[in-house]
Amino acid sequence: MHSDPIGTPFQRVKRNIARASNHLNKNDFLKAVDAARTAFALVPACTTVVGQQKIELRFMLEEFCDKFSNTPGILLILSRMKMRARPYLKFVNGNHEMIASRLEIFGTRLEDMEREKVERHELQRDARRKELLDKGQQCLDSGETPRGKAYLRRVAEEFGDEPGVVTDVGKRMLAAELFPEAAEILEESRSRFPGDSEAYQHCVHAYLGMGEFAKAEAVYKDALRQFGNHPITLLNLSKLYLAWRKRDEAYDYARRALEADPSLDEARAIMDRTA
Repeated sequence: MHSDPIGTPFQRVKRNIARASNHLNKNDFLKAVDAARTAFALVPACTTVVGQQKIELRFMLEEFCDKFSNTPGILLILSRMKMRARPYLKFVNGNHEMIASRLEIFGTRLEDMEREKVERHELQRDARRKELLDKGQQCLDSGETPRGKAYLRRVAEEFGDEPGVVTDVGKRMLAAELFPEAAEILEESRSRFPGDSEAYQHCVHAYLGMGEFAKAEAVYKDALRQFGNHPITLLNLSKLYLAWRKRDEAYDYARRALEADPSLDEARAIMDRTA
């Protein structure tokens, strides 16, 4: 419930009814219910209100109940909830507790509906993502490469905001030896999710598949900056330099790998080989 401690009870009722009405206009029904519940909970504290304020209080509460009960979006939700009481809210003196109770029931049911809607949407997204991935993989496996790439690119476009999805697409392209496409996708994954270490690993393999040593080197160095001087990354960069016939660099990174992890016999072997 909205906390609103400033002003007299009458002022607070007036302010919250105005908020609730404004939220109704915007079809933000949960916020409307929250503000209205605050207002009706304050009605008992307005017993000292007299004269024009008493008339205004009754009018504003009646007007809000009428507006709530006749808002098209509310009527649609009430129908879906199978709540047949019409009007759903009708204010008369002394029934503020019933109004607050009905608002709470409506709000709770609406929260349940919103949660179920989100869950249904997520299930539909999961099903569509799986369908596209499966179709893409089947096409790649059967040699229909252009169609397979099209399906997988659609996955990256539609679901690229979900962690791991773009990397998964890149891995599938890499496995199909589509090295340029895999590198492009995996670079996109690194850009979107720089903390996804798997994207760096597969991106290196994509560049190595094309013989692009300089680009693979750049990815390794990005990984060192992002994740620190991990001994295996240092070792792998040393092996890259060895394949690239850069003996001095291979020796240097093998030494750094061995210093970070003295158990790396492969690093020691590279140092012996390039000394």
